[in-house]
Amino acid sequence: MSDAALLPFPAPAVDSKAELQWQRTLGFHRNWAQQRGFLGRPWFVLGSAPSPTIPDRLPENTAYVYVKYAGHSAKRRGLPDADLTLLLTKTEPQQIAGLKSSNTLIMGRAFPLSAKLKRLIGYSRSNQAELYRVERDQFIVRALGSLFSGIGEEKRPSNGISLLAYGLALGVPQIIVAGMSLESNGHDYNGVGKKRRHVAEDRAALKEIAATYPFVSTTEENLNRLTGLPLYDG
Repeated sequence: MSDAALLPFPAPAVDSKAELQWQRTLGFHRNWAQQRGFLGRPWFVLGSAPSPTIPDRLPENTAYVYVKYAGHSAKRRGLPDADLTLLLTKTEPQQIAGLKSSNTLIMGRAFPLSAKLKRLIGYSRSNQAELYRVERDQFIVRALGSLFSGIGEEKRPSNGISLLAYGLALGVPQIIVAGMSLESNGHDYNGVGKKRRHVAEDRAALKEIAATYPFVSTTEENLNRLTGLPLYDG
């Protein structure tokens, strides 16, 4: 079965060079994830929305996958250290001080020459994989069929949705979403109350996920109510 057959949407009409580049990108990340044992396992994806709903029980062999600084929420609630954390290149050391992650998916616009050479030769033994921002958009479009631009004020969904699209494109068999909200501002790890962005784009993306991927569920009642994602029953 081809990689294209694994996804519910037909590949966009692109030239052969762009399609070849996508296949190389997908192949690299699939190989990297496979070597780290992420594929074939359920993912528990934790965001940083206030008061996340943590289930009492998760499937055996669940991989704990945290969005940016959600490891602080996980630590406060007795969850394990992250198997995988999505970070940005602009992350400051103090923002992740005290957190541990077995592996890091780091997203940015540009990376040093060493990272480019690593990708060029297909080196995947490092516990850090680089995800270029243009590649992030490719994962969203390939998994969800759209970037959802023009729905709200942003050009694309949030980093949390990007991580879900990443897992879906890689073929993760089950995803349980917690700590994401379309209603609450701020973050669980501080009391600043920063206004939540990407709300319209995230709602549209999550509705698409609910309609297309029945194996994605959520512990959050607000996501179930607003997007149709099924509630995880534990």
